Amino acid sequence: MNELLGVALAFPTVVFTVLLGVVLVYWLFVVMGAVHIDLLGGAAHGTFEGSADAAADGAMDAAMHHAVDGVLDGASKGVAEAGAEQLHIPDDGGVAHALGSLKLRSAPATVVSSLLVTFSWLVSVLAIQGLQAFVPSVVGVVAGVVVLVVAPLVALPMTSLAVRPLAPLFVPHQAKGNRDLVGRVCVVRTGTVDDTFGEATLEDGGAGLVVRVRVDGMDQLQRGDQALIVAWDEDRQTFTVAPMDDMLRRP
Repeated sequence: MNELLGVALAFPTVVFTVLLGVVLVYWLFVVMGAVHIDLLGGAAHGTFEGSADAAADGAMDAAMHHAVDGVLDGASKGVAEAGAEQLHIPDDGGVAHALGSLKLRSAPATVVSSLLVTFSWLVSVLAIQGLQAFVPSVVGVVAGVVVLVVAPLVALPMTSLAVRPLAPLFVPHQAKGNRDLVGRVCVVRTGTVDDTFGEATLEDGGAGLVVRVRVDGMDQLQRGDQALIVAWDEDRQTFTVAPMDDMLRRP
């Protein structure tokens, strides 16, 4: 244990040790933030369940989530580009092609960077221990610099193998807006639905949505009737529905 600690705090592994510490602190804050968001989300869901604005709220939450991810990913990419400039690596499109072939863009840059730092630290520890065991006299500044440069290169394919199974978890899903619900079938939940009052439930693959609905003209719906959502009224913030029986009778 003491030997491992000595290697982790010695050059060049100490560089990856510091980066690994930053990664651990970052993900600790992410987990704490996720728990906080989940708690707030649960309370909000319980308080506002049945709101007709649920679809719009979902779209806004998704937009904010992608915006935060974009900021974090941009910062991570900036650090990587700065490192490349420091090492005088020419940017002729070869780096982008290599990243594409390794499928490193199938996950957020924060995840890829975290895995790359972790594997680089592991490779550096094993390399330094191997050099100390077999060629003790070689271990020095020159060997440390070589390990510092080679470790991330060796870690790249390892990172690629680790990222590929995780790729489906990061496929973006577009949140549905109110207009996306037009054409769906809903079921009346209030006693009646007319041009001034009414609510209906809509299946969304989960707990379901409760939406405010109205009918045009003299049509009326009763509890349990099925209706087709035909339009979204932005001014009244309600859905216009038509009885399913009328829609089925139309040629």
